[in-house]
Amino acid sequence: MATTTAEGAEAFQFSAGSLCLDFVATNEDWHEQPVDLIATPRQLGAWLEAAGLPTPAGGLTAADLTAAHALRAAVNRTARSLVRHTDVDPDDVRCINGFALRPTPVFLLRPNARQRTVVEEVDASGSMSVVARDAIHLFTAADPSRLHECARDGCAMLFYDRSPSGRRRWCAMKGCGAMVASASYRRRRRAAHTPARKDRT
Repeated sequence: MATTTAEGAEAFQFSAGSLCLDFVATNEDWHEQPVDLIATPRQLGAWLEAAGLPTPAGGLTAADLTAAHALRAAVNRTARSLVRHTDVDPDDVRCINGFALRPTPVFLLRPNARQRTVVEEVDASGSMSVVARDAIHLFTAADPSRLHECARDGCAMLFYDRSPSGRRRWCAMKGCGAMVASASYRRRRRAAHTPARKDRT
């Protein structure tokens, strides 16, 4: 699922199989030329809204953005360490745990029982706590063999494979999966139309 932000310039992807990995995916490329989709407090607010999480009553600040970036980086590094079977950084674990300790948002039903309202927060820590707790659940309760990096060359986005077969290789079938399939088709077409060389005697 893709959601266009309020600023109309970015499209947030919610296809990684986990909220915390969708949050990591807002930095689109962690290896070559990163494109940060939450580079401003307003963009952070747009992502929270797209994810169904509340924003503070007084709006988001630069401090909220800095905290969100710290959590995102910690989740990213921890997940990649688990995928690659390398040591996890204790500072990243402490960062995730610190956010998870904070109270999560409180939602209340409106009188028609079809709508909700949220108890306003003073900062974004409650919403970040939801992301941090999702990361803890993913790292400890989910099947670790289903946590992957995208297999397409040039992309290493993280995803959790929730497919029945457990054989998913791409971060998004409509993105990288389609690109790989298209490239494979073009290679087959070229091979089919390339005349076979005759050996000279």
